[in-house]
Amino acid sequence: MLLHLSPSNRNGAIGFGCSLGFLLFVSKFNEFVQAYKAKKNIKKSQAIAHGIFPTLAAIFRKTCGYRELYTVSMLSLSLLLRTFGSVWVANHWGKIVKAMVTRNFGLFKKLMAEFGGATIGLAVLNALLKYYISKLREQVREKVTKWCHNHYMRQGDMVFYKANKVGDDKIEHCDHQITSDVDKFAETFAAVLSQSLKPIVDFVVYSVELSRVQGLATPLSLYAWFAIASCISTVTLPPYGELAAQEQRLEGRFKGAHAELITNCEQIAFLGGEEPEKRVLDTQLARVIAHLSHSTGLNYNSEILRQYLNKYFVTVIGLYLVARPVRKGLSGMGEYTGEAIAQYFTSTWKNMEAMATSIQDLFELTNRVGRLGGLAARVRALMQGLEHLPPVLTKEIEAAKKGPHPPAFRSGPDLEFDNVSVYRPDGTLLVKGLNLAVRRGTRVLITGGNGCGKSSLFRVIRKLWPLVSGTITMPADKDVYFLTQVNFVPVGSLRDLVIYPLSRDAMLRAGRTDSEVYECLRWAVCSPEPLRADGRADLEFTADGRLVRPELDDVREWQKDLSPGQKQKIAFARLFFHRPAFAVLDECTNGISPDVERAIYDRCTEMNLGIFSISHKIELKEFHDLELHYKGDLDGGWELLKCADTRGFYVGAASSAIKPAAAAGGKPAGGKAAEPAAAAGGKAAE
Repeated sequence: MLLHLSPSNRNGAIGFGCSLGFLLFVSKFNEFVQAYKAKKNIKKSQAIAHGIFPTLAAIFRKTCGYRELYTVSMLSLSLLLRTFGSVWVANHWGKIVKAMVTRNFGLFKKLMAEFGGATIGLAVLNALLKYYISKLREQVREKVTKWCHNHYMRQGDMVFYKANKVGDDKIEHCDHQITSDVDKFAETFAAVLSQSLKPIVDFVVYSVELSRVQGLATPLSLYAWFAIASCISTVTLPPYGELAAQEQRLEGRFKGAHAELITNCEQIAFLGGEEPEKRVLDTQLARVIAHLSHSTGLNYNSEILRQYLNKYFVTVIGLYLVARPVRKGLSGMGEYTGEAIAQYFTSTWKNMEAMATSIQDLFELTNRVGRLGGLAARVRALMQGLEHLPPVLTKEIEAAKKGPHPPAFRSGPDLEFDNVSVYRPDGTLLVKGLNLAVRRGTRVLITGGNGCGKSSLFRVIRKLWPLVSGTITMPADKDVYFLTQVNFVPVGSLRDLVIYPLSRDAMLRAGRTDSEVYECLRWAVCSPEPLRADGRADLEFTADGRLVRPELDDVREWQKDLSPGQKQKIAFARLFFHRPAFAVLDECTNGISPDVERAIYDRCTEMNLGIFSISHKIELKEFHDLELHYKGDLDGGWELLKCADTRGFYVGAASSAIKPAAAAGGKPAGGKAAEPAAAAGGKAAE
């Protein structure tokens, strides 16, 4: 079939086939360079285990769809049309030069008018290119981030907690990876795709054009030179993938140091810790700057050789190839006039320059693809971590499954613990063989030294930590409510603070009303209504120089407006609104006055709530029936006592009750130590 074509068209067709073969060589070359650099430079713990294409496929299969495919298609079409437009400009520019050299100014004006009109379309194409590149970045970031959010906040799995708090294989700076790494990945992917498609399209089109005009010698010579030059420059090429991944890791740690400073700013201010905290920030910044300087130095060494080989020396080769047909009189050029040679040189040189640039860009994809590969590897690792968190305490759980008390959860109206052992995620035993049954209305005070794991049992109940051994019988999750010592304040209106995590629509669908919300606020002694004898409200504060008593629909910066005590009261209003069967109160009355504390515990009793209070305050024994004391020893010892027997006393580690010092003079108050109600093995009080 090729034999029936004219020589120029036949050369164009052959040039098209050669261009596809060269593209295959470039892709294999880039893969080889990445693998070579990874094997030579990347630390084993930081190695990018998968190639760039499998990694991208794994990300996009889970996240992107037809919308993103449409954007990529439109981006590709825009690039193709712009390249054809550039070829037209090169040929038209040659005609303009010929008209000017021959002093044919009538033709010159006509050609300039055509050029001015046609380039309006090129301007539109250029704007479309930037538009679709930006849209692709936005869409990829949106889809990948939403996928991460869906798994990060997966209902019932508490991934957002486990990924940041549980085990040795936590996701490092998970917040930074979701917010910053995904954005960097989307930006780099859109840029690499556009910068990859453009040189590919340009390369194929200009290869065909040069083969048609000059024969196959010109494009094949350029192919050969760029292949040799790229092989030479590979020796100095930095490991871009590893450098990009390490840069994001260091940026995450730097951002994490600032986040820690904000979290602990008040304590640091009280302690005057500006100097050591500044050292921490400067140290993290120094590591980032050192890495960037190292990357810049590596890139500088590579850039010297690459610029000379691929930009300047190739000009010599290009001029020789352009002059070759004229010098040898190929394709009838021996009879060309000066004007024809000027037209030929202008149009051909522009095409060759564009082709050389496209080949150079193809080989420079090694740098861009390397950086994209590093970011893609981090995003894929993040997605894998969010999708399948590594298990903890596997050895302990497997051992318990072979014993008499394998781990099991059962449903029941009460909370019962049958030979339950609790471990930290690092394997430390906290409680061994706990046997305890708590009915609705029973109030249990949990005591023990600092760090003995008083909250650990409830992390197991909430399934934040795995159950290692024993059986826990409990009602539905919604019937066990947790109030922590951290004053959590949701975003939204005052109503949202009380009904969280419900929305107003969900509250109304459940048949609940605003009257109930106000009632719960009154029960928690934090109503914005002026109910006091002095005309004041329990929930009021000063903002911008005026007194504020918020309405249920008011949306404010509650974290700033509310005092710690008000935040704790609203948490109790939330507890009363949800009406659980059991409530776990973890050091959550420290900011509340004793009279309000008594009123709140009385309300819990009236609602027949089963209460677990974690506290060091012996005054709370007055409101509780039993005391579960953790010894904090290596054996996971515990004991269960009647609060009536230990009221007014601290229970020591050796099962002895210690009466607090007398108010006057600080001398021991005397009195016989209370008898322990159970031994360390866990026998309940009679």
